[in-house]
Amino acid sequence: METALDIVRKQEQDYINSDTQISEYVRFSPKDNIDKIEAYLNSKHISGETDSLGREKPFFNIVTAASNIWYRATDIDRANIRIKSVKSSSHTTAMLANAKSKEWMRKSGFGVFLNDWGLALARYGSAVSKFVEQDGKLVATVVPWNRLIVDAIDFNGNPVIEKNFYTPAQLRKNKLFDQEQVEALIASSLQARETIGGDKTDNKNDYIEVYELHLEGDKAMLDEDPQAEPTETYVQQVHICAFDTTEDGDYLDYTLYKGQENNPYHITHLIKQDGRVMSIGAVEHLFEAQWMVNHNEKAI
Repeated sequence: METALDIVRKQEQDYINSDTQISEYVRFSPKDNIDKIEAYLNSKHISGETDSLGREKPFFNIVTAASNIWYRATDIDRANIRIKSVKSSSHTTAMLANAKSKEWMRKSGFGVFLNDWGLALARYGSAVSKFVEQDGKLVATVVPWNRLIVDAIDFNGNPVIEKNFYTPAQLRKNKLFDQEQVEALIASSLQARETIGGDKTDNKNDYIEVYELHLEGDKAMLDEDPQAEPTETYVQQVHICAFDTTEDGDYLDYTLYKGQENNPYHITHLIKQDGRVMSIGAVEHLFEAQWMVNHNEKAI
C-alpha cells in the first residue's frame, strides 16, 4: 500500500511539473501563478532583471496599490460578525452568544486573522484558513499559498500538503512528535529553508524540512505495520513526516506523528472559478496591464 511519504513525493512532483487545461486556449498552473503574483508584488520581473543588452529593466508597480484597494473594499472586521436569532424566543440566547463570541475574538486575536485572510483574498482571489486546537484553545491562521501543495483543480477532494521548516529545538519540544524519529531525522538532515520549487530562502543550514499531509485515506495508513492490508474504511487523517536521500538515491523516511483528525483547512474564494483551485485576485487581473506598463516605461 502507498505510504504517506510516497503520496507526498508524488504530489510534490506533480505540483511542480504539471498544469491543467481549462479550455483549448487556457492552461493553469497554481505554482506558476503564485510565483508570478509573488514576483509582481515585490516588483520583480519573471524574465530577469536585465534585457538582452544588459540594461536594467524598470518595474513600475501597479499591482500593490490595486490589491490594497481590493482589500479595503472587501475588508471584514470583528464588529461585522454577529449572531442573529431566527425565532423571537431565541433573542436572549443570541445576545449571550454574541457577547461570548466577541470575548473569544478579542482574546484569540481573531482580528489579526481577519486582516491576513482579507489580504490573501485580495491578492490571490482565494485564501486557505487553518483551524487547530492548541492547549484547549481554537487557533485560526491563514496558510501562505507558497507553503501549500494542492491539486490544481479540486482543493477539498484531494490531499493537502503543507511544507514547513523547523529547527531541531522546535522538533524536540513538540510533545506530539515521536522523539526517537525526531533524533534520527536531526542526525541525518539539516539544511537551509527552501521554496516549493527548491530555491533557497536564506543561507542558514540549521533547518529541517517537514511535511504535513492531510487526506481522507484508508485507515490502514495509520497502522504501525507499513505492509498492512487496506481496510477499505476511509478516515480523515494527518501525517507529519520527513525524508532524506542517501548517496545511492534511496529514501530514508521518518514519521513524526500520525492520527485521525477533523479536516483543519477551509478555502474561501472572492469569486469561485471553474476548473482551477484558485480564484482570480487583484494581481492576476493586472498581469497583462503590468507587463504593458513596464514595456512602456522601458521604451521611454
